[in-house]
Amino acid sequence: MDSLRVGFSPRLWWVDAFIGPGERGNPAVVVLLEAPLETPEMQQIAFELGVSETAFLHRVGDAWSLRWFTPTVEVDLCGHATIASVHVLASELGVPAGEITFQTRSGPLRGRRLDAGLVAVDLPRSYLEEVDVSTLRGALGEVKEVWRAGASSVLAVVEDYDTLCGLRVDALDLFTVPASLVIAVSEGGPGVDLALRVFAPRLGLAEDPVTGSAMCSLAPWWASRTGQPTVSVRQASSRGGLMHARLFERAVEVAGEARTFFSGELRV
Repeated sequence: MDSLRVGFSPRLWWVDAFIGPGERGNPAVVVLLEAPLETPEMQQIAFELGVSETAFLHRVGDAWSLRWFTPTVEVDLCGHATIASVHVLASELGVPAGEITFQTRSGPLRGRRLDAGLVAVDLPRSYLEEVDVSTLRGALGEVKEVWRAGASSVLAVVEDYDTLCGLRVDALDLFTVPASLVIAVSEGGPGVDLALRVFAPRLGLAEDPVTGSAMCSLAPWWASRTGQPTVSVRQASSRGGLMHARLFERAVEVAGEARTFFSGELRV
């Protein structure tokens, strides 16, 4: 760890996470700090950068403090920006192979490089409770079933992939749904087990391009239906993304590919 090239502050990397063939993934900006910034300053930087998530990293002993901001709010968990952070530390800063530990608002998270160019992070598993479809208040049209996933998400199952892609959602309608993330999912999709779309107007995101944290609920939902601990998922957003997950007792390992689009220096 002492040999890491972190003698600059602050630098940033724009990373596309969860890319794949024909899939552009979800952009995250990873900002490396030598010392913490005040929360309002980080929020202003995230607003200026304007991507769905900006991740702020700084070293704390043998671990890394990690915080995530949308352009309007700080969030408790973000999958794609954590994947981007592992990618930056491993590929741009030369962190040795092995586990990378992050200190976050969701507790300690661990990430690593896998074979075949994949990057993985362990995210906390969500526990599901089926609720009445009226929970959605018609915001997604006709759905087959609805599940509350953890404290702040709902998972809605639609008929098929064509129905998923054809959803026309009004952000104002979604504000009436008691959840920060509204996840719509269908079984099947091009070359994958599941397909999904994610809406988060309460977080300042009408529709998220690719949502790693959605796997915290999708993996246990899929396992409950099929008995399979692994699942492949395509996010049917305008950018598109490809994710893989493996379910454990208390965590979900979420994996995907990432690439650096550009890097630079932040003037603050």
